[in-house]
Amino acid sequence: MKTSNPRLKPMSRDQVLVAHAAELIARTSMSQDGFAQALNQQLFALVPERAAQAHVPDLAALAAGNDVQAFLRGSANWLKRVQRWLVGECDIPAWVEEAWVLALEPEYQERCVNELASRHGLIGARQVSEQACPVTAFGQLVMRLGQAVEAGSEVLADGKIDSGDLPHLPAFIDRLLAVESRACELRRLAENVRDGALLRRVSC
Repeated sequence: MKTSNPRLKPMSRDQVLVAHAAELIARTSMSQDGFAQALNQQLFALVPERAAQAHVPDLAALAAGNDVQAFLRGSANWLKRVQRWLVGECDIPAWVEEAWVLALEPEYQERCVNELASRHGLIGARQVSEQACPVTAFGQLVMRLGQAVEAGSEVLADGKIDSGDLPHLPAFIDRLLAVESRACELRRLAENVRDGALLRRVSC
């Protein structure tokens, strides 16, 4: 199964989604079944009607019932469906994408969002409310900066970026995207406070 380790060829959105899920499953205690159940939960939280139309079993509803066989049958069928997506046997429908990303654990979710956004020249920054803790946001930025420096030290050891750095570039790019994302979140928070103060001043 593919992971999101060094990739030299452009990947489709499906492949990006699969790569991050596969990496999550390979590197953590999350199993394919665990990911399938997390995806199922997210689908029925986000698009329950669409999921039902696509004959996705509602595992939470089945678990709440008394029919154990129906739950086991539904779980097995759903796992097989997710496995076909994971091995690239079937394309992942567009309506599944958001739930797929949310089913990833935070670290993998962040990298997946950043990679998907970067394909369109965007930054995968979250919307941060004025009530959010700026110290926490800044701490996340500093941590991502440290990771970028660590990844960049290998790439820039010879003072240049060239084909010899290809094995290290995916990780370096991931870290830089994370820095951009966190910096953008903090900038937006600061801008929102500034703009709000300016509006109040003008209205007085």
